[in-house]
Amino acid sequence: MQTSPTAFETTVAQLPQTQTVLDNVQARIESGRIAAALDDLFDDLSFRREDEAETWPNYASACLSHPICGLLHQDPFTHRAFSKPRGYAGDAVMMDYIYGLGEAGPAARNATPLGRAIFRYMDSRPSARAVRFRRRLIAALIDGLPSRGGSSVFALAAGHLREIEISQAVQRGQIHDYLAVDQDEASLAVVARDYTRFGVEAIQGSVRQILAGKLNPGRFDFAYAAGLFDYLNASAAIALARRMFEMTRPGGITLIPNFLVGARDRGYMESFMDWRLIYRDHADMQALADALPSAEVADCRIFDDPDDTITFLLVRKRG
Repeated sequence: MQTSPTAFETTVAQLPQTQTVLDNVQARIESGRIAAALDDLFDDLSFRREDEAETWPNYASACLSHPICGLLHQDPFTHRAFSKPRGYAGDAVMMDYIYGLGEAGPAARNATPLGRAIFRYMDSRPSARAVRFRRRLIAALIDGLPSRGGSSVFALAAGHLREIEISQAVQRGQIHDYLAVDQDEASLAVVARDYTRFGVEAIQGSVRQILAGKLNPGRFDFAYAAGLFDYLNASAAIALARRMFEMTRPGGITLIPNFLVGARDRGYMESFMDWRLIYRDHADMQALADALPSAEVADCRIFDDPDDTITFLLVRKRG
């Protein structure tokens, strides 16, 4: 009796093709055609991630056995995600790499020439541009608070809180209460070192503590979690959205960003970076909005960054 091949068997059968694609990319990188080769690699991985979902996990694992990993992991950004020195990908140091702050300069200087070239290329990808857009958006929302009589901000999973660097309201002392919560002590140490002069308070805390009511920081004019919801399942995301909305004062705003389904870089992120997120579309974001008490919602917007990589839910509470 003939049986259908398993996903693993199908992937094994595809390995020669995998080798051919990666061999070609490797050869072009080694000949100096780095950007064009990486463009093709990202496109190929994105296509396979979308169109061959059943075999994708095994395919991504097979990619890691190719010698091209030795080239790609010379890039500090790719290597940090893969090696996870803090136990998880997407840490605050990685965000600094995207912003060109903190350890970005030393990381580039200590990399090989090829690693530096790939590092520069990664900075041009849609995911990096979207993260920088997210930072600018948060800073702009902070800057809009004083004109509406607001002066308090709550950042959950705050990382290094680099939006402060570009917020005029913070720099001018117009934000009187800025609470940064993160479970990573190393990130909080950077926040305390760099931003307490602006009145920022950094405290250690987790999503679980927030949801369980063990951490009750108060109510704020603006509550946001820049990169947290990318790691939460649907039930946790809904519960946290409700809790953050509760922590928002009447007339205040809540911002929830999330990497968007179909983001073009996720094939590379999941394979060579071992960086796995929970992606959401507009319907998923609307489900978060629908879970909020409708009588308290003045308005909400769902929109994307210009590269269609991160989607945002912005909710204003009725005053």
